[in-house]
Amino acid sequence: MRTLLVLLISIAGTGVLALPAQAQTIWSRPYQPNQIALEAVVPDLPADDASAASGAAFLTATRSLNDNVELAVELPVARYATDATASTAVGNPYVGIGLSSSSRPILLELGIRIPAAPTNEALRAGQRADPGRTAAFRDESVAPSALLNGRLPLGRRASLRLRTGLTYASADRLDEEGTENRWRLPYSAQLWWNGERFMSGLSVEGRPRLSGSEPDRSTHRAVVSVMLDGGRVQPGLLAGTGLDPLVQDGRFVTVAGLTVSVSYGR
Repeated sequence: MRTLLVLLISIAGTGVLALPAQAQTIWSRPYQPNQIALEAVVPDLPADDASAASGAAFLTATRSLNDNVELAVELPVARYATDATASTAVGNPYVGIGLSSSSRPILLELGIRIPAAPTNEALRAGQRADPGRTAAFRDESVAPSALLNGRLPLGRRASLRLRTGLTYASADRLDEEGTENRWRLPYSAQLWWNGERFMSGLSVEGRPRLSGSEPDRSTHRAVVSVMLDGGRVQPGLLAGTGLDPLVQDGRFVTVAGLTVSVSYGR
C-alpha cells in the first residue's frame, strides 16, 4: 500500500496530471457514466535497480451526452525510478466515444490514441502497467480502436462482462525503412459479484497481435479486484499476474494497484 501511495504522489507531483481524463479498464466498475478516476499501477519490473516508485498512473473521465452517447478521455503517465535517477513520460492520450443500446446491455467504444510517448526508461514501466487497455505506452503512430462490450446477468448479484474488438497502429521498423502495420485483438472477460458494501471481480484479459513481423510479447493477465461500493466515491484494490510466464515457466509476474473513482452529475 505504501508503495502505491509513493507512486501516486511521485507522478502527481510532476504537474502532468492536472487535467481529468477514462478508457474502461478491466477493473473499472461496469457501466457507470460520469466518472473521474485515478488509478496507480505498480508492475513487476525485471531490473534489479528499479525502485518502488516505478509504475504508471491513469487519470480518466467519462461524460454522458444523453442516454446512448458517452465521451471518454484518458491521460496515462509512467515513471521509472532508481536510487540514482528518475524519468517520467506522458503516454498516448485516449479520446473516444461510447454508443450504448437502449434495449440491450451492449456498448460500442470507438476511440483513438494520439502519439505522444517519448523514448525513455519510463516506457518500460508503463508498458507493463496497462492491463485491459489499448496500448498506452507504445511507440506507434495514431492508433484507432473499436471495442464491443456486453453484459450478461448471472443471478441477482453476479454478472459477466465480455469485451473484444480490433485495434490498429503502425510503427517504424527497427533498422529498416518503412513502417509495420500492427493489428491486435484485445479481449477481456470479467466476472463481477455485487455484495452489500463491496464489489469484487475476477478478470482475464489479453492483447494478442494478429499481424506484424516481430514476435508479440505476452500481454495475457488475470486480475482480482475489490471495490467499495460507495454512493459517489469508489476506492479499490487490484492484484494480478501474467498468464504466459505462469503457464510456461511457473513464474509469477505480478501487477498491483490502487484505484479511486468519483461519480458526478447524477
